[in-house]
Amino acid sequence: MALLLTRLSRRRRMHGAVPLSPEAERLRAALLRESDLFHGLDAEQMAQIAHRLPIATCRRGQLIYIPGETDEALFVLKTGRVRVYRLAPDGRKLVLMTLEGGTVFGEMHSLGQSMTGSFAEATTESTLCIMSRVDVDEVLLANAEVARRLVHLLAQRLREAEDKLEQVAFQPVPMRLAELLLSLADSAGTIAGYSHQELADMIGTSRETVSRALLELKSTGLITVDRRSVHLSDRAGVERRANSGG
Repeated sequence: MALLLTRLSRRRRMHGAVPLSPEAERLRAALLRESDLFHGLDAEQMAQIAHRLPIATCRRGQLIYIPGETDEALFVLKTGRVRVYRLAPDGRKLVLMTLEGGTVFGEMHSLGQSMTGSFAEATTESTLCIMSRVDVDEVLLANAEVARRLVHLLAQRLREAEDKLEQVAFQPVPMRLAELLLSLADSAGTIAGYSHQELADMIGTSRETVSRALLELKSTGLITVDRRSVHLSDRAGVERRANSGG
């Protein structure tokens, strides 16, 4: 899987060499405006921010961030899904968080934001904007409300990562899996598009363990399982598993 960015300086030279059309500029501003980070800014403020932020599209499986290799940057995820994970010594993945459109992640020491040995990978085709340290400094100095929202979003990411590590350390796999299924289910109770391996990565266990846990939930009538989807047949029962493991 190819790394999205090797050096931001190279990206800036490439971006500057091909000016965007007015329509592309409007599209970029519209994408950014959908983010909670920039919500409420007027058209002129949004145009000034959008003009300086390059936009990139990532294919599924593409690495966006590799510790020690990617330059300091914040990424504003516009569409798609990205997972942030660490690798255990045995090669297993521990997914710290799965991010949806509108969120912010990355490495920015001046904000106390660190990936701390974590990888970021697109799990679906994704669109994101890239903010260098200079971009961040200038945007935050010019927009106090954006600064406030950014601090809030980064603090939320930290809390989610801490909750995930606590969950892996203290909760048994059946509880973690039940919580995950509830968080991923749509309004109809369906979890679609995740393999057993992806579910295992998200709760820090093996594919075989997840397959056994799913089979047990299925045998008790709490879920039904298809090739690439799970349906909550008894949501209340799954909630009981998530709360007590029983």
